[in-house]
Amino acid sequence: MWKTRYKNQSASVSKEKEEFACVNCQEFTSTLYKKYSEGVIRLTECDNCGEVVDKYIEYDVVLVVIDLMLQYVQAYRHLLLNVRIQRPERLFVIFWLSHAADVWIRDNKNNEAKELTDQEWMFYRCLLLSVVEIFSFISAILMYSLWKNDETNYRQLIASTLLGYYGNVAVFISFVFCLSHRTSYQIVMQIFLLVSHIQVQRVLFPAVSATDNIIVVLTAKTFSTYTGSLFTSSVF
Repeated sequence: MWKTRYKNQSASVSKEKEEFACVNCQEFTSTLYKKYSEGVIRLTECDNCGEVVDKYIEYDVVLVVIDLMLQYVQAYRHLLLNVRIQRPERLFVIFWLSHAADVWIRDNKNNEAKELTDQEWMFYRCLLLSVVEIFSFISAILMYSLWKNDETNYRQLIASTLLGYYGNVAVFISFVFCLSHRTSYQIVMQIFLLVSHIQVQRVLFPAVSATDNIIVVLTAKTFSTYTGSLFTSSVF
């Protein structure tokens, strides 16, 4: 899924210049590698920092995911700037269901409802609440982008911001190891998601200071939580 863009590099470069970016300094470049023969390539070096533009094109997907989990900004730059992910709407469904499941777990912790119908209704409610919270978070980031008069592709901005929720997939692992109701797990996950969003912001707005990016993410998270609480109190 991730290799499609690399295979079509030659065709894409002729149509669009400066399509790729260095994962170290985020300087734009037209190529990631030079192909000499079948199976023989040479990675392009960045003219700005002198490092390899994107070392991750030779990495297995599992290694890239590990670096994402370790919050290396280089891995985020690789994924957001140098990879064309096919069918991003599938990722939206996965992250949406994961986020809804996480909200459902938090609600169940403070809810004594045991009936199956009550649990089912709670999950449907969490699906709606999840949409509201995710939409509110993305809206806050979009408003910040408009305020900055940034020329970012808004479709890419939305897709990239959505990828910051990938940590919610861990909710399914938490079911297996019975971690869902532990406060420590929920705190760690919230911190992980915040750091993920901050790293995404650093990639989307490289000219903005780290402090400002942190403030933007915290503001968007607060707005998302408040909107979700308002939605819950007014609708349910």
